[in-house]
Amino acid sequence: MFLFFFINSLLLTLVNSVESNKFKLSKFIPLDDLDIARSRDESMKKLAREIEALKEDLKTLQYISKLSKTLRCSRGSMDEVIQDMITQVQKQLTERQETDSQLMELELTITTQEVMENLTFMFSSAEKRAMWEEAFNDAKHKLAMSADRRPPPEFVSALPIRKTRAGLQFTCATATLGLNAHNLKDVWVCNSDGYVGQVCVLSLQPDPTVACCNGVCNARILSIASIPAAPQSNFSDDDEDEEMPIDDDMRKRRSESLPPEMGCDNSENHQPTMWLGTEDGFIHVYNCSDTIRIKKNKFKFQPGSPVHCIIHLDNRVFASLANGDIIIYRRDMSGEWNVAERQVVSISTAASPVTKMMAVAGKLWCATMNTIRVLNTASLQVEHSFVVGGENGRGVSCMVSAGHGVWISMHNSASVRLYHTSTYECLCEVNVAPAVTKMLASKLTFSFLFILIDHKAACLRVTSLLACRDLLWVGTSAGVIITVPLAHNTHRMQAPPNMVGIPYGHTGHVRFLTSVELTPEPRPSRLKGHPRYSFKGKDHPHHQPGTAAPAKLLVISGGDGYEDFRNSGMSEVAGRDDSTNHLLLWQV
Repeated sequence: MFLFFFINSLLLTLVNSVESNKFKLSKFIPLDDLDIARSRDESMKKLAREIEALKEDLKTLQYISKLSKTLRCSRGSMDEVIQDMITQVQKQLTERQETDSQLMELELTITTQEVMENLTFMFSSAEKRAMWEEAFNDAKHKLAMSADRRPPPEFVSALPIRKTRAGLQFTCATATLGLNAHNLKDVWVCNSDGYVGQVCVLSLQPDPTVACCNGVCNARILSIASIPAAPQSNFSDDDEDEEMPIDDDMRKRRSESLPPEMGCDNSENHQPTMWLGTEDGFIHVYNCSDTIRIKKNKFKFQPGSPVHCIIHLDNRVFASLANGDIIIYRRDMSGEWNVAERQVVSISTAASPVTKMMAVAGKLWCATMNTIRVLNTASLQVEHSFVVGGENGRGVSCMVSAGHGVWISMHNSASVRLYHTSTYECLCEVNVAPAVTKMLASKLTFSFLFILIDHKAACLRVTSLLACRDLLWVGTSAGVIITVPLAHNTHRMQAPPNMVGIPYGHTGHVRFLTSVELTPEPRPSRLKGHPRYSFKGKDHPHHQPGTAAPAKLLVISGGDGYEDFRNSGMSEVAGRDDSTNHLLLWQV
């Protein structure tokens, strides 16, 4: 859910002479992305407290001076001492009031996945600044309250994915950046059994269905990322003459390191691609539009170690390896990926490699065991590091960025923690165990289920995270999916947020959570066993007139089996598909 903050109205309250200006700037910014800068906010509050304390001290000293003059005994040097104190306090008060202009300033922070920037505004008085700040915080509070009252996600369907090999399990999934023939995005879902890596392509039109499925490698697929096409403006023919000169040694290295299958037409460089990282240390690259069943990979290359995570940021691809390195790939002047001239940044060691990465406000958060190292992507230097969780031996299992915070879960833990993107402060901790237990308890009709539920509760841990539409989606090892309202402020939470269990889930582990943006289609479709389902749907309930309507999304979970937690009875088909991988879909 997005509420848009209209900067033009802010400017009208900030500058007295705005009406006399010939030009005005209007800009829409999601309220979720805006917050009052914490450091400036604290310093302003401290300054205001100091000024108020000095004013109180001055009033007290003046009253003491007045009382001292009523004494009939000899006052000695009392009057002189009191007057000296009054002079000192007045001097300090004058110095503080000279910096009172700071109290009329307000600094806002805009935080997105790509960048963090500050905007500073000057009010005509400290009182007007305080009034506007109060209104801003009230709007943020109302946004949070409206998120709590939003309708639950609409369940669409459960799709069984039949196993072509015993032991195949979901590992990861993501949506393509390119559109298919129906003007929609596909979702690539990876399966592995430890020996074979398989990709299933989920098509969303006319109905959600698996369009094709095929083995792509002889190893487990550990990571997948959708990479945008090369910006055509950056790689025009006019720029070819400006390419840096290549010496003989560099030309020789390139000829020895680019395999034959990497040769491709320049037109293919301007198509989005899918990068698959495998356990045997390869990265396979496909065009998003390729039919995985009949098309080979566009090219593949070997970084030299298992590929845990792949992230695209700043027109570069960052791949974290099991040896502790992060490999950085750039494009050449034609737009093709230059894998021969890669950069290597040693973040950690093979004993504690970077297993998760997340783009946060233009920086790269790298998780190595229970430590987050913040990599500056410009200097390629670690500019900050901090420990999360505090549990010795527990590493980070999942990370997801949402506004001004990053939600992090640890291995073998049922809790998720929210950390501030710039101060790195832990704002709250949420234990999903009570909500999961409540959902599992709805199945307690037969006595033998107590044993199964007790086992799930004892081994409960968070297995996947997704931030989508003002909700944090938490997948668990028990198959239950919990939603938690996302925070709309950057202050430490005084009370735990409301957790809601979704009545549809998996029999076993939730292996992944992902989302895909939908392009509205004019015609509705009907899914078996479910009410009429239309990608076009209704207007978003929080859509503001005159602004672009928020895109419709499908949330997809992949896991072992399918469970309807509303049904507490036994049937003849119960347990039949417990070992079958399922994709569950919700519209939000």
